[in-house]
Amino acid sequence: MKRFILPLLLLTLFLPCLAQAQEYKTVGLKDLTSIVAQNKGKVVMLNFFATWCPPCREEIPDLVSLAPKYEGKVVIGKCDVEENDDITMKYGVRNIPTIIFLKGGQVVDKQVGACSKDALKAKIEKLL
Repeated sequence: MKRFILPLLLLTLFLPCLAQAQEYKTVGLKDLTSIVAQNKGKVVMLNFFATWCPPCREEIPDLVSLAPKYEGKVVIGKCDVEENDDITMKYGVRNIPTIIFLKGGQVVDKQVGACSKDALKAKIEKLL
């Protein structure tokens, strides 16, 4: 019985996070190049995270809730640092969570560490 409790507990902790994390796209370097090219006038937000990172998991619901408000103006992509070394290296991401803001293909802002929903909204509004 004890050997079933820990996996069940972990599953209940991670399921909400994983369900929300799937609501925006995981990108690779090739995808990112295409996304930036297709969205020249928009802000592109890249959220660098790891599933094992508690502050990263706390940010995901905020990002998901902001997506509909800025639909058509902001493109949000998630970049799992365990799967995307190419993008992580390109932008020099050393800490997670980190959010890179791109506009016109150029980095215009970078948030290292956890960021509140209100702070994210302020950054987005400033870039729009």
